[in-house]
Amino acid sequence: MMVEMGYYNYYNIESRYNVSKPHDRYQEMVDRYKANSDTLHSNNEDPFSDKNIAIRNFEEKLAVVAADNRSKCATAHDVYAYLGKKYFGKDATTYMDRLNADEKTRAMYDNELKATLFGTYQTSNTADPRIDWQAEDWETEETKNKNSNQKIISNQMNNLLTKHGITLDSEDTLLISFNPYDYTATVSGIKDSDTLNKINTLLNSGKNAKELFYYTFKNSGSLNSEAVTKYRAYQNILDLTGQKLNELTLDNGKFYTSDGKEITSLIDAGIEKDNLIPNDFKNVANKYTTDLLKEIAQKGFNSMPDLNLTIGYNNNYGFFSTSNIMYEA
Repeated sequence: MMVEMGYYNYYNIESRYNVSKPHDRYQEMVDRYKANSDTLHSNNEDPFSDKNIAIRNFEEKLAVVAADNRSKCATAHDVYAYLGKKYFGKDATTYMDRLNADEKTRAMYDNELKATLFGTYQTSNTADPRIDWQAEDWETEETKNKNSNQKIISNQMNNLLTKHGITLDSEDTLLISFNPYDYTATVSGIKDSDTLNKINTLLNSGKNAKELFYYTFKNSGSLNSEAVTKYRAYQNILDLTGQKLNELTLDNGKFYTSDGKEITSLIDAGIEKDNLIPNDFKNVANKYTTDLLKEIAQKGFNSMPDLNLTIGYNNNYGFFSTSNIMYEA
């Protein structure tokens, strides 16, 4: 039986996003790995690692089971009832029923439920005994993932430079810094101004600079907590309301737009209409954003340090962390 692989909101559940056709994350991972992409991506995985191959093999089999489940279940409620009876012996299951189940049963239920409702997207719970993979210790797995990501994104940078006729000398090292508010990148480190201008233009085209910022942020180790709070508050407000935090007026602990609207009302509206935030987490998202705002109000936007990230790049190592990550007041 041939079935489609990938994410799809089969029951049109409101809290989940919709796609026109199944989005196969694993195939996307393979294509990115093989294609010698000249576009930067912050998260890259080796699709041929033991773990990813085991999950893919499992999900190919699970997709058949999920398709059969959908043929029996007309609604999402029917799916929950059917799988509740299959794994826990009753149609209506509670959070405590699932919590009290053994880890393997819970993983099997979770995997089959997700696959039936939303298809397969390379995120199966590896506690499922049907997955033929033995997890390594956390540190080993984390190191392998970081090394793979570094290798792939460095190759993407090399392809970007090569495609546009840019060749670095063996002794050249680029230093790339970022504006955390508009995600622009600034390149320094070599004397050739023409080459620097070309690299600046390439990085600031499309989403290259933004993706490289995310990669640098994730791999920068310990960061100044106030700088991170300021960055996250700015980006959350911008994403949810379209307003720039530094342009709002602070009055008696509250932020107002230029036309006098309190920003919290715009945050509420933004979260409510954001389909990428599941309904169950909208209150959490609201509290998280307003808590960030409270800290900014207490300390003052201009009194808090900016998040300054720097990453290095050369032919020998690809991208590498620098020791001169600084924070400016």
